[in-house]
Amino acid sequence: MTGDAIKPSMRSGARNPSDVADNQLNEPPLSIGVRNPFVCAEHKSGKKIDWDKMKLEEKKRTLAEAFEMPYERLFDPTKGSPLFVGDTRPCTLYPVNKWAPYPDVSSYVDTSVFYTDPVQGVLPDCFFLAALSSVAFVAPILLPNQTTAPYSYTFNKLEGGKITSETVSGISKNLPLDTNNQYRYSKSFTPSEIWVAMYEKAFAKWKNQALGDKPDYALICTGDPVLALLNLTGRKFSPYIPGTGLVENSTATRYSTTDFGTDAPTATTKIFNKIKNTACKGMPKVQYPMVAYTYDPTKETPPAGITYTDATIVANHAYSVLGVYSVAPNTYIVMRNPWGQMGAGPGSGDPSGLPPGALASGTWNGVNLSDASDAIFALKADVFRDYFKGFGWVIQ
Repeated sequence: MTGDAIKPSMRSGARNPSDVADNQLNEPPLSIGVRNPFVCAEHKSGKKIDWDKMKLEEKKRTLAEAFEMPYERLFDPTKGSPLFVGDTRPCTLYPVNKWAPYPDVSSYVDTSVFYTDPVQGVLPDCFFLAALSSVAFVAPILLPNQTTAPYSYTFNKLEGGKITSETVSGISKNLPLDTNNQYRYSKSFTPSEIWVAMYEKAFAKWKNQALGDKPDYALICTGDPVLALLNLTGRKFSPYIPGTGLVENSTATRYSTTDFGTDAPTATTKIFNKIKNTACKGMPKVQYPMVAYTYDPTKETPPAGITYTDATIVANHAYSVLGVYSVAPNTYIVMRNPWGQMGAGPGSGDPSGLPPGALASGTWNGVNLSDASDAIFALKADVFRDYFKGFGWVIQ
């Protein structure tokens, strides 16, 4: 992906021991993760790219040229795309030239923690960035603004059915920079803020505190987005147990889209109503931090006819879920891509590979859903049902 040498680190299948201890679920731990191609393309070109001024076709061409790969193939993990990690594709890290404060950032005092701030970088840790954005959207008070060095962060794990908190201390503003003094991992949409980068660094250190202030980011290459919500908030979620019917139990907060029935219209209505009535409590916005995640075609079979060929809905990727939107007779799930780029928008035609009318236009919560340059979009509920494997939230 880059002209710089990269070193193999760990395979996505080599789970950090704490992940297994944390999960305590009646299903295998999720291993969700895909790199941000927009940031990767900038790294390969060695320059900042103004994606906001590009039309859909220009974005596609720029990405295809950067990776020397057809655009559609870039988003297919079964075709050897470098965006994905797996048993034969180790999670690789960019070389660190030095650990130092991010250039042009003189202070860590942020004016606010906002849900549109988190932008994922070249590390395939979308599971964490989607969760971070979701918490910032619903409960920013749980992400305290750090003003005094050295900084400390609290994360939570689930052990033996109980949630325990751990504080990660001694986090400095030194971040891993490359030879161009660029930070390639996750950052804030606001250039002067580093709260996102600091949270990501602290989360990596939490996985192995013995490494001190220079953590191994490979430990957070892939993971479980619902579990990440618990890690960030200390709030509980109930596990999804395949085939038990727990999906209809009001106490469950992790769901598989396939367990809402085989009749497509009925299943779509049930999924939309579950999110609207439970997660949103009948309002347009979710009331609990919520995420959703797609299938990994290298390990499982998506519904018939479903392929991932576009930067809007990506395989093995995690998204923040922000709420619901209705324009009779259609219903939509409002989401945010942690890449900070939606990839396409209704104003420039629906993305390739998705059914016509998959994305809504209009305004939701003050957001222009037709804006192709941001990361927020409203996906038709039946398309959500087909392309997404599951979703979940955490509650008090």
